[in-house]
Formats: sequence, structure tokens, C-alpha cells
Amino acid sequence: MKTMNSMNEQYLKFGRIAVIINMIGIVFSGLVFPVLSMIFTPQLPWRDAAMFVESFHPLQTATFFCGYFLVIGSLLTFIALYKTATEDKKIWALSGLVINMVFTSVVFLNYIIQTTYIPYLAYNNPPETATILPVFTMTNPGSFAWALEMYGWGGIGLSFIFMAFIFETNKLERTLKFLFLTNGVCSVASALMTSINMNWLFSPAGLTALVVWNLLVFVIDFFLLNYFKNLKFSN
Repeated sequence: MKTMNSMNEQYLKFGRIAVIINMIGIVFSGLVFPVLSMIFTPQLPWRDAAMFVESFHPLQTATFFCGYFLVIGSLLTFIALYKTATEDKKIWALSGLVINMVFTSVVFLNYIIQTTYIPYLAYNNPPETATILPVFTMTNPGSFAWALEMYGWGGIGLSFIFMAFIFETNKLERTLKFLFLTNGVCSVASALMTSINMNWLFSPAGLTALVVWNLLVFVIDFFLLNYFKNLKFSN
């Protein structure tokens, strides 16, 4: 049988792997493939479905495939945080985990649409493409897909607010608590802003918010790696 210490070490190792998966998602979905796509296979600014189909290339979907790593890494990290939370903080951790699971499914649904249904429409160009594609492609700033994306990540941000309250015993944990709360508040606020005016996403403020969010999550992951490396369990 495994000892309690060996089980705890497995949880911490699992947590570190989950964080690394999330970091891979951030780098490749938020930086590498968007840049490669803009350089080699740029999608023209949105006008209509016909123009989208004409300039579509599979490389444009790579960022969404890497997005799977982002959402899976986030969810697995929350599982590890729940397993390593102290008993008196388990209710906060469980609440954060459940909320994360619910909204991860929303983001996952959007990425399935972007990696599977949109390429189908672009390659086959069935009669419904002219009406359906504008609703679901994220190239269109006013598409339903952006509502899914922003509310999905807004909900995941809400899960960060709940999970923040498991951290409090030392400087590292207090830093993580601040970062989790900051991420959560900014993510929820961005989702609400999207409800008020979806056009803000492609404004300078919206693009700046996207860059800052990616940097913030990467910083959080850096501190989480240290957290899972140095966490000590009480007997």
C-alpha cells in the first residue's frame, strides 16, 4: 500500500505536470501559432463567409488545438489544488473546481467548433455556410463564438476567485491569493464587458486585456510550480 506521504507526493507531481500543460497551452495558443498564422497564412479582416472560405488555411486552427492544452491544464491544476487543500479549505477548493469544470466545458465546446465545424464549412462550402459560418467563426468579431469564449473564460475566472481562498499561510500563498483574485475579477469583468459591447474585444483596450491576461496566467503558473514544489503537508 502507498503511504500517505507517497500519495501526497503524487498529488504534487500531478500538480506540476498540470501547470506545465497549461503553460504549453499559453505559449502555443496565445503566441506561437497566432504569430505563425499571421505571417504565413493570414486570415483577411472579416467581411463575409465567402472571403473567409477563400483565405482559410488549416494552420489558422492550430491556436485552438493548443487551446485544449490551456483548458485541460487549468482543470487538472484545479484538481491538484483540491487534493492538496487543507480540510478546512476543501469547501472553497471544491466550489472552485466545480465552477471550473462547468465553464471549461463551454470553452471546450467553442474549440471543438473552431477546430472541426469551421474547417468543415470552409472546405466543403455547403449552402448553409453563408449564414452559419458568420455565427460561429471567431474571425467575425460579432460571432456567437466570442460570447462562448468570453463567458467560458469569465466563468473559469470566477473559479479562480473561489480557489484563491485556499491560500493564506505564507508569502508565496498570499501572492497566489492576490494573483488568483486579480485573474478572477479581470476575467469576470471582461465577460460582463462583452455583454455590454462585443466590439470592445477588438479595440486597443480589448487586445491589451488579452495580452495582459496571458501574461498574468503565465505568472500564476510560475508561482504554482513553486507552490507544488515546496508545499508541505501537516501530519
